[in-house]
Amino acid sequence: MYVDKLALFSDAQAVTAAAASTDYMDLGAARNIGVGQELYVAVTVDVALTDASSDSTVTVSLEGDSSTTFTPDGTQTLFIIPALAAAGQKYYARISPDFASNYRYIQLRYTPNNGNLTTGSFTAAIVTGIDKVTNFPKGYVIS
Repeated sequence: MYVDKLALFSDAQAVTAAAASTDYMDLGAARNIGVGQELYVAVTVDVALTDASSDSTVTVSLEGDSSTTFTPDGTQTLFIIPALAAAGQKYYARISPDFASNYRYIQLRYTPNNGNLTTGSFTAAIVTGIDKVTNFPKGYVIS
């Protein structure tokens, strides 16, 4: 999976309270972003989620707006990162084609739920291909 620096929403962004991604994307200035391809938001956990009662989750949503104030005009919930998500875990969600075409600016919103999140950080970007490969153990022995 290739990640374009201009398509990054977060780069090891620490999240312990509700927050917008550190970066947003101006779709009016973007050129040839996934023309004819499905677009995904890919989020990688950089620092494991922890909290006092081990029950915090983080809802990740895509917000769209006509200005950079992000009121927002529209929201697409992407996924919920579970409590105690380990570093290195990856989460993917397909962006609705209608969503991406209706807004000039898009960003992510991280919303912790169910507790007091004490650590957690994420790297997130828009990608056209996802790295979702499952490697199974081989079923033979070399002697």
